[in-house]
Amino acid sequence: MTVYADILILVNFTVDYFLLLLTSSLLHKRTKLRRLLLSSALGGIFSLYIFLPQTNFFAETAVRVLMCCALCLTAFKVQSIKDFFRCAAALFAVNFAYSGAMIAVWYLFKPNGMVINNSVVYFNISPLFLILFSVLGYFITVALKRILQKSFPEHIKCKVKFYCNNKVLNLDGIADTGNSLKDCFGMSQIFITEKSIVDILLDGSPYETRYRAIPCATVTGAQILDGYRIENAEVMYNNRKFEFKNPVLAVSREGLKDCQVIVNPEIFN
Repeated sequence: MTVYADILILVNFTVDYFLLLLTSSLLHKRTKLRRLLLSSALGGIFSLYIFLPQTNFFAETAVRVLMCCALCLTAFKVQSIKDFFRCAAALFAVNFAYSGAMIAVWYLFKPNGMVINNSVVYFNISPLFLILFSVLGYFITVALKRILQKSFPEHIKCKVKFYCNNKVLNLDGIADTGNSLKDCFGMSQIFITEKSIVDILLDGSPYETRYRAIPCATVTGAQILDGYRIENAEVMYNNRKFEFKNPVLAVSREGLKDCQVIVNPEIFN
């Protein structure tokens, strides 16, 4: 079967875009559209690898690894070596799943107009059909994502009250599944908030006597957050009240979005 380079690049550009978009969604990593498009275009050009003769297994594996690393660095703004390996591993996993599905279709159904060579998939279909199919696939993916988010929400909204120095603050909070901070002494809970909230609560009180250093691991590496112990905290979730004595407020180094407090979802267990 004749393989047309323009259709090959267009097909792989479209497929790579959705694979990168899925990887970004799985990692909860925000990336700019132009970076995704540029990375997808790079993947489309890499698909010309189908025309090269097959060599040994190790050489092909090295080429695939280099391709994946290039796509990853182009699509995502990595913060560290650890973050890079995390993004690359996720992109590898998504590509393995896609490749496995395509190879299964090829072996089981032997569809006309489909070729797999050097692990590159080629479909001999019209560009119009590809565009319509891609648009349909995009809307299906968005719909499934919204359904899954409602069934398994990443962020759970709640109401939080902080008590300190005869002051009470009513705040909007979320229980973030990405937050696993715990009091290493097991005395209470740790709440992530902003410096302005701490300043209001501790106004007129010595900071030094309430200070706690909180070790924290993030995608950018290990760091120490400034923490301050207060008298009490209450969290209202699903018409239930959870009370905590002497919790620690960890000061986030970045501004919080869509909330004022982040709590560990394990407090609801």
